[in-house]
Amino acid sequence: MKPKLLVIGGRPTFQKKALHFFQPGFQVSTAASGREALPLLGNGQPAMVLLGADLPGGGSLEFLRELQQNFPRAKAILFSAFQDMNTTIQAMKLGAYDYVLEDIDLKELDQKIQKAVRILNLNEKIPPLKEPESFPLPSFTLIGQSKAMRELYKFIGLISNTTASVGIRGETGTGKKLVAQVIHQNSPNREGPLVTVDCTTIVETLSESTLYGHEKGSFTGAVESHRGLFEMAAEGTIFLDEIADLPLSMQGKLLRFLQDKEYQRIGGTSQKKSNARIVVATNRDLYQAITQGKFRKDLYYRLKVLTIYIPPLRERREDIPLLIQHFLHKINREHHTRVLKIEDRAVQLLIHYDWPGNVREMENLLTLACILGKEEVILEETVKEILHRSQRLPYDRPHLSSLGEAEEEILKRALRTTQGNLTQAAKLLKISRPTLRTKMQKYRLSLG
Repeated sequence: MKPKLLVIGGRPTFQKKALHFFQPGFQVSTAASGREALPLLGNGQPAMVLLGADLPGGGSLEFLRELQQNFPRAKAILFSAFQDMNTTIQAMKLGAYDYVLEDIDLKELDQKIQKAVRILNLNEKIPPLKEPESFPLPSFTLIGQSKAMRELYKFIGLISNTTASVGIRGETGTGKKLVAQVIHQNSPNREGPLVTVDCTTIVETLSESTLYGHEKGSFTGAVESHRGLFEMAAEGTIFLDEIADLPLSMQGKLLRFLQDKEYQRIGGTSQKKSNARIVVATNRDLYQAITQGKFRKDLYYRLKVLTIYIPPLRERREDIPLLIQHFLHKINREHHTRVLKIEDRAVQLLIHYDWPGNVREMENLLTLACILGKEEVILEETVKEILHRSQRLPYDRPHLSSLGEAEEEILKRALRTTQGNLTQAAKLLKISRPTLRTKMQKYRLSLG
């Protein structure tokens, strides 16, 4: 049985063209106004509605609202000769599937309609994803049933009753901060605060004051006493993220703190005690940093005793379906979307993708698919489109004929990924910010 297509409003010439073009594949009905369309709607729910944004007497958006309330499964595409900002925004907020110009090529319009109908059909066939059994989940939850993740859970359990320092190693986006939160949540220090320090943001000249605090008048600009992060952590946990970037001058002081659990404010005359647990994380090879003279060997061995390795997502692909389930429920709660289904071919594409950005990249991709996908079902082509847009698919990479071209392309991708943030781009490329600026000038790259 052919799906129903209702064309409401628009110029008579458009209605005539649409009727002729779509009749082979649809039961097409036309109406000049919303009032004229009401009896046609009463004959059963249409699969698709082409709704003119300039209905006689206005009221297109009100009609769209009523359509969504009474026929929630119907997909509505608005069309008009001119597309203004306010109407477009309001239409999409009200649940329009798309908004097109009236002179759109009908083949292009047909592609949009066929995709929408396919979504409707898949929505009937694909069962919704079940909520996780432990839903609602604790504040900080690691997801996965792979062998690597099960070993990780056991290791966290074994160290939970101690306050020993812990090192976390893993690629960017694997969830190092989340692991630190889980460690804190299960430790004897859980009643205290978890203080997070991004070592890449610490200014070397202020690093000691940032971590240990200072007394009033201890240096120019110290107009009042200041508590450092170690003091704030008190009986809790201090998480030093990207420990490899901690200034070398501070590494010795951190080592002494790890040995004695004591520190002194700048300008202070007495030692202060802290029972804060130290958890550090890095995505870099610390031993290589030692050979480069950027990290202390004695601090490395002090931190190496209890080390957790978080595997990249490509090494635990069997966890991807569980992560999809978890993230879709999370995204629906946080962004008020209603996507609980995903096409099998889309799942397979996600499983076989290498995820250079790991779990964080997956969450970002699914968030984008839910918010911009305009559908209750995530399709394979939606996932492909997002991956192509970020230039992540292997066959989407440009052919590079020289080392210079390769370097230029890498710089462009880093700037795109960080949305022009030079500090983050330099961190991603593992070069200094001045070096990044020099290379940008070399290839005449701008932030525009």
